[in-house]
Amino acid sequence: MPNIRILKFVMLSGLLLNAACSMEGTNDKAKIEKDELVFAYDPEPVKGKLDVYDSMARGAKYNVDVASTNLSKKIDEQSAKYSPQKIIDGLTNVDMSGAEKLYQASQILEFSVIYSMANLSDSQVYKENYFYEKASQHLALAAIRSHQNALFAQRKIKELQRLMRQEKKIIENLNSLMEKSGSLSDDNLQYKKQLDVAMLKMEELQKALNFSVEEYARLVKADPQKVSLEGRQFYELEDFDKGYDIEIFQEAAVRNRKEFALAKEKVKSYAATDLRRDISNHYPLVKRLDINGLDIEDSVYEQELYEKAMRVAYNLLAAVQNYRQAKDGSNEKIALQRRLFDELGAAVLTQSEVSYRLIEQADVNYQNVENAITENKKEIKILEKMRSLNNIEKAELLNRKIMLLNQEKQAAQISADRAVFLRSLYFNAGLSPLNKQLLKAPIKDVANDLRKAFNKDLIDMLSGVELSFENRSQEQKGWAQKENWLEEVVDGSQMPKTQKTVRQEKISVKEAANYSSMQLGAYTQKESAENDWKELSVKFPELKNYQKVVEDAGEGEFIRYRLIVKADGTKLVESCNNLKASGFECLLR
Repeated sequence: MPNIRILKFVMLSGLLLNAACSMEGTNDKAKIEKDELVFAYDPEPVKGKLDVYDSMARGAKYNVDVASTNLSKKIDEQSAKYSPQKIIDGLTNVDMSGAEKLYQASQILEFSVIYSMANLSDSQVYKENYFYEKASQHLALAAIRSHQNALFAQRKIKELQRLMRQEKKIIENLNSLMEKSGSLSDDNLQYKKQLDVAMLKMEELQKALNFSVEEYARLVKADPQKVSLEGRQFYELEDFDKGYDIEIFQEAAVRNRKEFALAKEKVKSYAATDLRRDISNHYPLVKRLDINGLDIEDSVYEQELYEKAMRVAYNLLAAVQNYRQAKDGSNEKIALQRRLFDELGAAVLTQSEVSYRLIEQADVNYQNVENAITENKKEIKILEKMRSLNNIEKAELLNRKIMLLNQEKQAAQISADRAVFLRSLYFNAGLSPLNKQLLKAPIKDVANDLRKAFNKDLIDMLSGVELSFENRSQEQKGWAQKENWLEEVVDGSQMPKTQKTVRQEKISVKEAANYSSMQLGAYTQKESAENDWKELSVKFPELKNYQKVVEDAGEGEFIRYRLIVKADGTKLVESCNNLKASGFECLLR
């Protein structure tokens, strides 16, 4: 199966803008007036390192006025001018294949849902708030991907520059030799040509890495020359790897999303089980593929899921068009409204399905790239251990190092995509703290609120699952019957009932006896954990007195590394409170 290429982080409003331009042949820019709720014209200066929460806060706060206005404008334009097929054709004007098609389908489903809500609500204020929240979510996702890509770029630029300086000296020596002797041997001439090509490859890679940092800086309104990024990844919620099924996220969507709240107000209440049954009846093929044992690694499954998502999106857009064309107040319009909400429910549940499968797909792709990286590193070590290399071997070693940098970049991008798909899954489940009121606050408060909200998303979702588990088997709902299910969700292991995972602002010293370790971060690369330890142990010298462990936190094929220290509980509580007071994260266990 093909790997995911670089998916440029574009919020949906930008995607819609591009699509509309392709259909109209124009590129007019909306004139945006200053919004008193947002401070894009006077952004707060950056203080210290930016973590992913800071990035999401700045990305949403300083861009949401323009994004939500553009989103509203394009929805209105397309509602007035285009048929459902024309809209989808405009959104699929970029040729994609393989894994990218499923990502594209998720974007089209998102547009279809927003388009429907814009036509179902009669309140302009309601629609404006809905666009605002959706645009905020898209910007948060863009910030996650951009933060990850820029973080990798900053870590690799210096390594690449060292390699370029080393090879540039060799080229200069060869040029000097050619000037003195008038020519080079065939062997040296061929070697110089290979080095020239390699330098071009490295220059292109350097441009791409620099662009990642610049692109990130534009999004968060920061100086690219002064941007410093924090790499710890508490937000990624490893709990997805524990095997929660798609249905749990779909049930959360029915409970939490505004689409179903509007449906309850206008037509009826929906149940996830009824919607799933209707989807299976109308779109049965993917379900049959599940039963026959095919999964996301199979190209047949991927294509059928893509086609299902596209059919759902098209049917929803067609239902909107039929509803718009019916006479107001007629029985036909009432019936078409009910049908529209049915199609909307199908689209919302399909969003969860596609996001879930995209995460699985990213896991597969990540592991494929990691396997290739491992093999390449073995070959590099073999060449580096040789006592002397001829020119052909030197060129091969250089090309393998360049290949390794590109492979690592690809792995980092897939990891960033996975984080975006995972956060999308929670957004699709209706779990999003982003709104106008939140974004009025200073950046520090917005980031803190995002951190707290995202850390409890999974718990909030699962706490309501029992209510809709009546039709599940005892085995399926067994985990929710356990007294300590909350502890298992957070930590993924059996824990004594008295032991708690703590996320509060300040921990009481009285609770110290419950803890024996403190987590400082979770990372995709082991070396990132080691680098973070060096920095934290300098900033907080008392950490050096504790036993440091980098723990393999991987489940299945997607590996995570946890940076943990172990010590007496009282000392850990004091250190954790000290870390929190300085704006750092810690997790006591």
